[in-house]
Amino acid sequence: ALHLAGLCGVAATVPETCTGSECEAAYDEVALLQKVEIRKHDASASLYSSAEPVALQVVAAFTQHVGYTGELETQGTVSVKGLGLLESAEQVLSWKLSGVDPECSKSHTAKNACGIHIHQGKSCYEDAGGHYWNTTLIETDPWHSITYKAEKHGREYVATAHDVKVVTGLTNFEVLSHTMIIHNSIGGRVACGIITPRDLGVLAFTPYYTYAGDFKVGGMGVKITAGGVTESASQTLMWNVNGVDPKCREGASKEFPNSCGIHIHQGMSCGDNALGHFWNKTTYEMDPWANVGYLVSSGTQTWDKAREVTTGLEATDVMGHTMIVHNYTGGRIACGIIATCTEIVNAFVPYYNYHGDLQVSGFVKVVGAGILSTASQTLSWMLSDVDPQCKTPPANGANANACGIHIHMGMSCTENADGHFYNPTLVSADPWTAVQYLAVKGKGGVWSTSGKNAKVITGLNNHDVLGHTMVVHNSLGVRIACGILNVAEE
Repeated sequence: ALHLAGLCGVAATVPETCTGSECEAAYDEVALLQKVEIRKHDASASLYSSAEPVALQVVAAFTQHVGYTGELETQGTVSVKGLGLLESAEQVLSWKLSGVDPECSKSHTAKNACGIHIHQGKSCYEDAGGHYWNTTLIETDPWHSITYKAEKHGREYVATAHDVKVVTGLTNFEVLSHTMIIHNSIGGRVACGIITPRDLGVLAFTPYYTYAGDFKVGGMGVKITAGGVTESASQTLMWNVNGVDPKCREGASKEFPNSCGIHIHQGMSCGDNALGHFWNKTTYEMDPWANVGYLVSSGTQTWDKAREVTTGLEATDVMGHTMIVHNYTGGRIACGIIATCTEIVNAFVPYYNYHGDLQVSGFVKVVGAGILSTASQTLSWMLSDVDPQCKTPPANGANANACGIHIHMGMSCTENADGHFYNPTLVSADPWTAVQYLAVKGKGGVWSTSGKNAKVITGLNNHDVLGHTMVVHNSLGVRIACGILNVAEE
């Protein structure tokens, strides 16, 4: 059997579609459960046992850099971990490459010789531009010293390395979708790849906005794995979905276009027209989605473990786009949004205008679920040096943000993070005021807090909140710390 239950880790506790009073009741219940769950952690509680998720992205494949006409055909993968924030922000690279320059088995003095660097560009179809780092925070180019060492392995030369740190002043969110360039022994650019999430997911479906039939598509969802680059860029789909058209037991009909289809579309909202299929029309004339369909295995359930679709699009290109499920006659019956499943804030800095003594550190994990009015983020955290006055829940009449941990509208920790981030069209009241932490005094007199599975119905998917600020408040509601949401390893 295909197991996708661990795709995002937290099952929804409210219906995937609801309207009116049903949504309000669901919201009120979840808000209450949030407070109950968080307040289980009293002075005798210890931090829950959970490994900190890693902020991780990958370069899944390489192609020759534009303009390179040599014989090297570098392939392999690079993982990009993110740590720190602002001046301490860094990328930690690990790579496993083949087909590198044999001359890089020796030392060279040429600029960029044998380098492996993140560049400003966001496409391997064009020049990658210069090295990428925060020139405001980091004065000198941190990439000049980052090189690979070629070693002979059989008939080819390979290069491997683990945990090579580069202090760039950039979060992992900021390097997402940027180019990774491999240089030869004279500094020439020989290979290019794109930094993407390893996996994306469609976590929930809702009826297509014009669909009024009886099919209610749901299940474990769809996992989308990145592959290739430029012409070979692909999405490999794994799914376990129910509520589909049982007529698709024998497969798609040749009579109806899009029969039994499951496709990525151009649109980025399940509230309106999803438009046509999404692929790189400059690279490919023929629609690669035309023959992608599902087979019903039992009742109204369908699953597939590895359906690769070569679209000419990177994973970062399809993020936020719609995935549409069709019935036997090709009609659009369900819609979901492609997003990261799990995100992480793994570094905090003092809020830009906070001058107090608290120095919050630790992490907050954010797991996405639901869609439209049930779209949510579920928070789990382990934080140190929080406000000791938050050892008891805020009293009635306290500031609404007292002891809060909230996602905000802003996307920078160097300026105002603005207000709480939620979709006021889908969620009538601010859902973030229910999220509060309890401080516990630990070893050395440090006040810490832990929370697990605090679900917040925001009307936003994880693609919407990626890159936004996470703000920690003190007992007076003052903003004391800020972090940025990054893609997390699944």
